[in-house]
Amino acid sequence: ELRAGYAEVVKYGLIDDPAFFEWCEANGAALLAGDETLRAEAVRRSVEAKARVVAADERETTGTRALLNLGHTFGHALEAATGYSGRLLHGEGVAIGCALAFDLSARMGLCSQEAPSRVAQHLRQMGMPARLSEIPGDLPDDAALVALMGQDKKVLDGRLRFVLARDIGAAFVCDQVPGDLLRQLLRESRDG
Repeated sequence: ELRAGYAEVVKYGLIDDPAFFEWCEANGAALLAGDETLRAEAVRRSVEAKARVVAADERETTGTRALLNLGHTFGHALEAATGYSGRLLHGEGVAIGCALAFDLSARMGLCSQEAPSRVAQHLRQMGMPARLSEIPGDLPDDAALVALMGQDKKVLDGRLRFVLARDIGAAFVCDQVPGDLLRQLLRESRDG
């Protein structure tokens, strides 16, 4: 559960605070090992980040608030695919979702290949999954996973909306993801 919660913490660095992501890289292991001071700092910075994003879009009119859902379009579909069971905790789904969002961003030419590699490496160093192949048991096929994504609350006018990134700390909302590229990403993540 602590690792699952950590996925939500690291998400804030990925959204709009690259210095916080660097802090997570430097302090994540000690935080998970029990350092109470680091845990308190992580909570403080996460709460400040969420407050900053919500204050910028209190009534959810500009789309800025949707940035809080980085990793969640993938993560919620994966949770549904695993039957909301112990096979995949919410934060583990978010971790995989963040890794997939950065991988998708790189495939679309939005960010360098270094960013998704760095994200996945940090997640793995923290003992979290970063690929579909790391989920125990069988998963529905790629089309079924995409259909589950289509049930997400962030779908607008029938279009899937993803939080993607131009770099670590530079996330944005995008509804122009080619379906073939999305299915290829899922297939390759499943194959390990």
